[in-house]
Amino acid sequence: MENHGLKKERRFPNVFTLLFLFSILAAVLTWIIPAGGFERVTVENGVRVIPGTFTLTERSPQGIWEICQAIMAAFKNQASLVFMIFFVGAAVHMLEASKAIDAVFAKIAYAARGKEGLAVFGIMLFMAIGGATGVFGNVTLVLIPIGIILSKAMGFDKTLGFLMVFLGSFGGFNVGWINPSTVGVAQAIAEIPLFSGMGVRILFFIVNFLLSFLFVYFYLRQIRKNPEKSLNYKPGMQFSDYMGGQESMEEAKVRVTRCQAYSMVIMMIGIAVIMYGALKFGWGTDQIGAVFFFAAILIGLMNTKDLNTTMEEFGKGCSKMVTAAFVVGFANAISVIMKNGGILDTIVYYLSVPIGQFGPVIGANIMMLSNLVINFFITSGSGQASVVMPIMVPICDLTGITRQVAVQCFQFGDGLSNCVYPTVASLMGGLAFAEVSYGKYIKKVLPLFICQILLAMLAVTILQNVGWTGL
Repeated sequence: MENHGLKKERRFPNVFTLLFLFSILAAVLTWIIPAGGFERVTVENGVRVIPGTFTLTERSPQGIWEICQAIMAAFKNQASLVFMIFFVGAAVHMLEASKAIDAVFAKIAYAARGKEGLAVFGIMLFMAIGGATGVFGNVTLVLIPIGIILSKAMGFDKTLGFLMVFLGSFGGFNVGWINPSTVGVAQAIAEIPLFSGMGVRILFFIVNFLLSFLFVYFYLRQIRKNPEKSLNYKPGMQFSDYMGGQESMEEAKVRVTRCQAYSMVIMMIGIAVIMYGALKFGWGTDQIGAVFFFAAILIGLMNTKDLNTTMEEFGKGCSKMVTAAFVVGFANAISVIMKNGGILDTIVYYLSVPIGQFGPVIGANIMMLSNLVINFFITSGSGQASVVMPIMVPICDLTGITRQVAVQCFQFGDGLSNCVYPTVASLMGGLAFAEVSYGKYIKKVLPLFICQILLAMLAVTILQNVGWTGL
């Protein structure tokens, strides 16, 4: 007898399943890896680890109940980011409801027709410079929905919009030459001149940006030639279900009403205010969320002229962001579990031990790869710098690795993996915006990541061989 309908299609775990499985793995590790910790001291740039103070502590293994509590704690930790995502969704929804995006982006798409590659290059370069200077830390997730809408208006899929914003921003952030939250913190701890070695890092920025752009451009060409290569495509889908439709009207026939124009101006002013606040005042998710909340209400009132209707639309916009917001909370649970289990410092300590056992060139490469692993557990750039650099600096002095090379090892290890680790909130939130599974994305982006890592190892090898100090 045939068992029609009993076979289940094998699928890559969805994002919530994947993050829950990683949470379970983190809990299992607390039963295997000894608990330990470093002593820390508060300094002007934050909290630093005191080298040589690592000691084992009493185990605190995490079980099912602790996992559930960690998920709750993770949502509390990420509450500002979660609500920022809700408010971004509400503001974008208000724009969509007013048809302002349709009208304005139709004009942009018309202007970009036949020059889509150039348009993508310009958007990615803008995002990369913002990432390299530290302006687009939290703003990247905010701009992904805008990129998705523009991509659809040009006749492509949501994935292209996500890629050009996310990989553009991180193409700069990963090797940013003047990012105060990563390079700035690391160099301050290493006690070398702030933003020294900028010339070499600008070269790395150019190479990494071009690699990222070419990857996105080839994806654009691929889905233009065969739309079914889109990461948004699923068997049985109609073309219009996953690809946008290029505007066929003449540009002159596209009409933008006064309310639509004002709505777009409000959004653009909001984004400009956020960028200025992030750069000038170090704004975080609280301030960004507040700006988008205000923008959403203004746009709603501009188009509905009624507060009740505006708040109803606000709720609808927030509801669209539930998946993206919840992904952020679940992703943070992994770090919470390992921190509660006392194994984060242990992992950092044992990864640092082999570096001193080899020569400076091999040791520098091990240092970079160690940072690559550590970034899975400590996804904050400044947080990772505060933990690893106090450990790495004494090792550098003992083994002959220059401190500038150590900073670059940290930056490569911290930055490049941000584009692949499921513990990175902006990646998982962005994939949720784009409605792309993590499995599909990883399969696509893995060759780029491997190429970046190999080039980074080559760069570290050359820099250490020439004794690069960046001075």
